[in-house]
Parts: sequence; structure tokens; C-alpha cells
Amino acid sequence: MPWNFGRVLTERENPLREPGTWLEPGSAHLDVSMHEWMTGLGLDNETVALGYALNTSYGNDAHDISALMMLARAAFSTAQRRHLPEGVVGYTVRGGAQRIPEAMARALVTEVRFDKAVTGIEDSASEVSVHCADGSLYRGDRVVCAVPFPALRKIGLRPELVGRQAQAVADLPSQPMTQLYFATKSDFWEHDGFAPSLFTDGPAGMVAASRRGEDPERVTGLTAWVMGRNALRLDSVSSERASATVVEEVESVRPAVRGQLEYIGRQSWAADPFAGGGWAYFRPGQITRFGSVMSAPHGRVHFCGEHLARIDRGMEGAMESGERAAEEIIS
Repeated sequence: MPWNFGRVLTERENPLREPGTWLEPGSAHLDVSMHEWMTGLGLDNETVALGYALNTSYGNDAHDISALMMLARAAFSTAQRRHLPEGVVGYTVRGGAQRIPEAMARALVTEVRFDKAVTGIEDSASEVSVHCADGSLYRGDRVVCAVPFPALRKIGLRPELVGRQAQAVADLPSQPMTQLYFATKSDFWEHDGFAPSLFTDGPAGMVAASRRGEDPERVTGLTAWVMGRNALRLDSVSSERASATVVEEVESVRPAVRGQLEYIGRQSWAADPFAGGGWAYFRPGQITRFGSVMSAPHGRVHFCGEHLARIDRGMEGAMESGERAAEEIIS
């Protein structure tokens, strides 16, 4: 199907045998656009547009994303599946993925301080000071900075980053992504015989069934995952208008849905000042330009986050990079 075409293609035609090899010099020739890579396989422009222009998870279209990143992602997915028991396609967190950081926070010795907007990080060579918008100040021997680059751009670093690392912070994009959450008034999918989830080529994007209860088979709600330019369009209107747009789109293509969706809320990751997007992605040429230097320590300041992982992606990548930052400090 169109939404899975690029993923299947990058796994089937992937020259990367291991996920960690994407930053090696021998992979630099793959740091071209997905459009160039796909047409290089003999696909025409229409096929590329169908396979990588509908609610894309990385970039706005095939010209806006590095093929090398997508191949690295495919290598990671392939490696993950090797560890799954037979018949298992993946796992979900009971109660939602937010339960993971909450459990990690409870395991910490010191208290997590909330409602603290960091405005500056100053390294004096003997200690690091963290300045907050409310006037509070924290000092330590080291700082681990896990914020995404869009948020880091708003934090004053002293001394400033330089060279390619500074360029990475300034230029690395983050995926526009807006999620709209709905409760269902009935199991409408039992009436039309289709799966609960659906994929559109319009403003509703991908509408995916959520299963967050005790029974992993029971649908507990629907989430519209809207990416790229469509996400930014929804961000420019009120929550009510955005939800109405999505509902109208879904009802127009699936009559059984009419009157069955109850709007709960919206989360725009691009509009969130502490995120700036759903996750980082590399445009063509950016991996070879600054991919290998992005995570380097800056004096007593260490960096981590999903955007700085070398092997894993997503939450696994965030944890991997956090372990790397901890090892830098320990060593």
C-alpha cells in the first residue's frame, strides 16, 4: 500500500547490513534525496509521488529527506525484528508510552523539577550553570542536555557552539506532526467490515486505532496522525476547525464513521516550544555535512536525544544516546 511502499523498498533494497554503518564514510554516496534514490532504481516520478508523498513520516516529500537516513531506519527496523518472538509484530505500553518516562522518573534518587524553562547554560570550565526563566539557577559538574535542536536554539550556550556542530543545531529540521484524538461512539468497523484504522491522502493523514487497555485487542480510541504540510495547515486554525476538517475527511471516505467520532483534543508537536516537531530528520547532504559531529561534548555539556542516536531510532535511540552521554561523563 502507498503508506508502506517506501518502508518496504528501503528494507528490500538496503545496502546497509547493520544500522550503525550509516555514519561511515563508505555510506556517504547514499546521502541523496529519496527521489534521486528511488528514480535510480528505475521508478518514475508518479510512482515516487505515490510511494513517498502521502502523509510522510520524515520530511515533506521525497525531495526533502535523505535516502541514507531512511536506509538507516530500515536497517534498525530489520535488526529489531530479529529479536521478536515468532508471530509478534511489536509491543505497546499498557496505558500509553508516557508510562515509560514516568516509571523512570520514579526510579530516580533525586526529584524531577517541573515547570522549569531553561534559558541559558554557562560553562565556566570548572562548573556548569543552568539558568531558568523564573530566575532560578542550578550548578553542577556536568550538564546532560537532552532537548531537541529546535528547543536548543532558544537556549543561550556559553561558550557558543562552533563549526559544523553549530550548523547542525541551526539547520537540522524536525518533523511537523499534529495528532488529533477521538473517542468512538460505536464499533463502526464491524458495520462496514473494514479494519478500524484507515489511511488517507488528505488532511486526516493516517487515522490509527489505539489499544491502550488491559485487552490488547480492544480499540480504545482513534488518533489522526497528520504529517508535514498538512500538519502545519491544521496548526494554523483553531482546534475546533482542525477537528472538523479531519472528521469531514474521514466521513467523506468512510460513511460508517458518520456521527461516530467524539473529539477529545489536539497535540501539535511543531507548535510545542519544547519540541519543535515530532522527531528530527536529515535533508539530503546533511548527514555527511554534520551527522558525525552533532553529539560531540561541548566542554562540560553533553548532548543526547533521539536525534543523536547512532544505531537505534525513536525512544530506543533516545535511551542509546543517553547511555553514551553517561559513559562520556564516567570516563
